[in-house]
Amino acid sequence: MKLLKRIRSRRLVSVLLLVTIVFFVLGVLFIAILDKNNQNLINTSITSYFKGIHSDNLDYSKAITTSLMNNLLVNTFIWLLGISIIGIFLVIICLIVKSFILGFSFSSILYTYNIRGLLPSLIYIVPHVITLIITFIVVYYSISFSILLWNYFFRKKEYNRTFITRRYLKLLVFSTITLIIASLIEVFLVPFVLQLF
Repeated sequence: MKLLKRIRSRRLVSVLLLVTIVFFVLGVLFIAILDKNNQNLINTSITSYFKGIHSDNLDYSKAITTSLMNNLLVNTFIWLLGISIIGIFLVIICLIVKSFILGFSFSSILYTYNIRGLLPSLIYIVPHVITLIITFIVVYYSISFSILLWNYFFRKKEYNRTFITRRYLKLLVFSTITLIIASLIEVFLVPFVLQLF
């Protein structure tokens, strides 16, 4: 029975990992299929961001509010969908969007600055990689929790509900704290480091 659970668990991790990699790559390649106007718009946006960093003209209060809201709302949404039982496809979509945006952000900086943008793009995506890893973990446990609830309510399987619920609550606390740190890195540390380039 334990072996069967491990196989299922590994299969879920493998599927989620495959989804993450595929949509990250699609995000990287997406800029290549955009028309020239959209490519120029991205170029202008990226250039403005880096100019804002070098001129120390960023609105840090707005940036940290936006980052925290985006990260924490998505995280809480995914976590709550785990309780809903029917949210499996929605949490996978959240993972897809995060993976795609990460790939697109990386390739956009490379497109704008060519090989000179390699190191800045790697630095820029560090907090977003942390966010994606946390999203991956929360999605995994959200799906697992949904399956446990389904088995408990509809297949009458018995589980240690107290232990499982506490573990799921700890996941929310851990992910929230980590995402707050990732937002702080994104808004304050990353621009500071990028000023060196």
